[in-house]
Amino acid sequence: MRALRKPMSLLIACMALVGFLVAQEPAPEQPTLSPRDQQEVEFGKKVVAEIEKHYKFITDAELVERVDRIGQTLAEISRQTPTVARYGESGPAPFEYTFRIIDEKDVNAFSVPGGFIFVNKGLLEFVSSDDELAAVLAHEIAHAAHRHVMKLIRDDAKVQQSVLLPALLVGVFGRLPSQDFAGLMTGAQLYRIARVSSFSQEAEIDADLTALEYMRRSPYNPAGLLVFMERLAAEERKRPQIDWGIFRTHPITRERVETLRRALQEYGIPIRRREVSPALAVHALMEDKEQPDGLYTVQFEKIRIFTPAPHAELGSSRARAERVAGLLNTLLDDGVQLFEVQLSADGRAVLVKGQEVVRITDEDAQLAGKPVEAVAEAAREAIRRLLWSDAVRLSI
Repeated sequence: MRALRKPMSLLIACMALVGFLVAQEPAPEQPTLSPRDQQEVEFGKKVVAEIEKHYKFITDAELVERVDRIGQTLAEISRQTPTVARYGESGPAPFEYTFRIIDEKDVNAFSVPGGFIFVNKGLLEFVSSDDELAAVLAHEIAHAAHRHVMKLIRDDAKVQQSVLLPALLVGVFGRLPSQDFAGLMTGAQLYRIARVSSFSQEAEIDADLTALEYMRRSPYNPAGLLVFMERLAAEERKRPQIDWGIFRTHPITRERVETLRRALQEYGIPIRRREVSPALAVHALMEDKEQPDGLYTVQFEKIRIFTPAPHAELGSSRARAERVAGLLNTLLDDGVQLFEVQLSADGRAVLVKGQEVVRITDEDAQLAGKPVEAVAEAAREAIRRLLWSDAVRLSI
């Protein structure tokens, strides 16, 4: 994820807040918060005020309502769920959470101490379901609930405050270009940055696993976090690879993916990716939007698998296409190997794991302008391309 566009001014302003954080013990404004909790909330408000100086926020009612509705559901769960921290402090924490949308295209989200959660508009455009969005919000709530930022600031006396907060903000907001660090850090301070970076990686793993705890108790599918991370990793592979070295503050995505896979398996939670993310599903797509009762094609991304013709016994093109798409999604989530996609003995159908998925009729062949066997062969090869595409995506 990318860094804030105005990092230096925000870093300098936030560095000045460390003195406030350490020295101030304001009286609690809310009876449910201890003085220590209130101090954390007040610190968070100061950071939020600096963020507000540099960014525009989305006010679209529908987007705001979606984020707040999902976020508050998980926030309530977090307040009621005891969780063991692998880094930071075990929960629950009593914070009231607020959720805001920054008008930025980067796929990013971050948490400010005291329960202030920010998501970029770009992240809302990237997630393909409420399950994925819930997973991201649960992750950010976990950062606040386990007080990851406060642990870095309060507990590590070996990391100087003048170095701590800039490096910390890298972990919260994203990665800063190395030239920005050059103006802040001397050679003697690089060791401290490396220490802070390792702490941040531990915090990310803890937030991932704590988010699963919240998701298990929510209406949302916990596999949403795994699917989101897999999709993010696939996007990262399309970009130039950069070794951030000691400046890396987030674990390599593939490592987080493997940790999440193991955790879901231990919980006995089935990983049904296509139920969580429509972006990964095979769809029955309308050929002509002006003719909703016309032809439909079974398709995955740009791979066209099969366009069924209406049939007196098998049903409309739409019914047939939706049936094929549904079967493929179920079988793909169960796991399919290339050799398990075969033609039937008569050459008129495609079998997946021994189950007939596509049956080519004479009407289908006439529609395609090809022999029945050729249409069946094309459908088989398209399904194999789909499997290959899926395997490449998951080879993180």
